[in-house]
Amino acid sequence: MSLQKILLQFEPKPENLLPALKEIQKENKYINRENCLKVAKYFSLPLAQVYSFASFFDEIKLKKSGKKIIKVCSGGPCMMKNSTEIVRQIELLLKIEAENDAHPKYKLEYISCRGLCDRGPIVMVDEQVFEKVRPEMVDDIILNYL
Repeated sequence: MSLQKILLQFEPKPENLLPALKEIQKENKYINRENCLKVAKYFSLPLAQVYSFASFFDEIKLKKSGKKIIKVCSGGPCMMKNSTEIVRQIELLLKIEAENDAHPKYKLEYISCRGLCDRGPIVMVDEQVFEKVRPEMVDDIILNYL
């Protein structure tokens, strides 16, 4: 779907900026400078404000990545349910370190609360969401979705 068609789904009001950015990203996997310019124009906002807004949310990517992104929730309820153990399990399995960009194929990131606290810990592999993940489930999830 074209950027223009995506934007036309949203009334150009401030409360629609995040949903529009999410929809653009769903289509393109990230939001490049040209798309930010068009979004800024559509919403009648300065480009800097669109960039600032987009960069605030860790789910919005402003750079293209060829890597598989694995995300683990670091919100309080997920941490209480052993999300740190899940991160350790992924680090051991893939021989990577969380928040380190050195691996050529994978990146492991902490993400802020997704509002799925009752279904945590949450793990995402690209856009696939896994709920109520336990450390013993990690190998199957990672090996089946990478």
